[in-house]
Amino acid sequence: MKAPIISAKNLSKWYGQVIGLNNFNLDIMPGITGIVGPNGAGKTTFFKLITGMIKANVGELQVLDQKPWMNTAIHAKFGLCPDYDNLSDDMTGREFLKLSGGLHAMSGAGLDKRISEVSEIVGMTDAIGRKIGGYSKGMRQRIKIAVTILHDPSLLLLDEPLAGTDPLARKEIIDLIFSLHREHGHDIIVSSHVLFEVERMTKNVALVYKGRAVASGHISEIRGLIDKHPHNIVIEGEGLLELAKRFLDMDYIVSVGFSQDKSSIHVQVLKPDSFFNDLPQIVADMDCDITRLHSLDDNLEAVFRYLVGW
Repeated sequence: MKAPIISAKNLSKWYGQVIGLNNFNLDIMPGITGIVGPNGAGKTTFFKLITGMIKANVGELQVLDQKPWMNTAIHAKFGLCPDYDNLSDDMTGREFLKLSGGLHAMSGAGLDKRISEVSEIVGMTDAIGRKIGGYSKGMRQRIKIAVTILHDPSLLLLDEPLAGTDPLARKEIIDLIFSLHREHGHDIIVSSHVLFEVERMTKNVALVYKGRAVASGHISEIRGLIDKHPHNIVIEGEGLLELAKRFLDMDYIVSVGFSQDKSSIHVQVLKPDSFFNDLPQIVADMDCDITRLHSLDDNLEAVFRYLVGW
């Protein structure tokens, strides 16, 4: 068994009357780990504690077998990509990387070589000489990740790296995160408030809610917790009446209801995996036209409602 790269025990951090983390316990193993939770859950506070930016009020935290607070030696071992945009629009990508490299005591030909390397890694070689002000949101995220890996740290902390990006940019960044681990050897902790995005990056997940790690483990275990409760699914389209009647005959369907204009049905399901597996054949056998299908519970708020008994 490998040792955890991060171990938090009874960790608490508060800001006056506001609690950032509350008796937080979590071990993070090597690889890619998703930290998921709604905004304000404590994800960014946890990242700040890991990087030694702030000190816990109570508890113990070990990062790469060291305590991060007042430990400048460990700073070179991790790279933080923050959730905010700290880029300078008047600089080119190369100029910003040179500035960032200087903060890590990098200079000269060695820095120039590394800038070329990370530009290629993040897919920004053709745009590295352009002004950052002309970058798309996806390009801005990739140049932030380039800064994060510039000094070749062993641990990457990516705080909401997909926020605000379009579907194509999200896929590119997810592919990049895979590459950073598999091809370049970085351990990665990535935060998000969207469960299915994290699921596309890793199967190792920790759920954070109101400053606590309420569940952690393989994504199948997390979904197992969800599946103990009715899963809410909305189906839109035409010819839904016969489909609704068919659903009522299925033993894992709890309820079926129509919207006021009859353009959609709301289905409560106890076994969503079975439902989604069976649905294509059911639709093919019936005269109905499904234009949209989405799950109301494929989000973190639903997970936390189930876990904390809302």
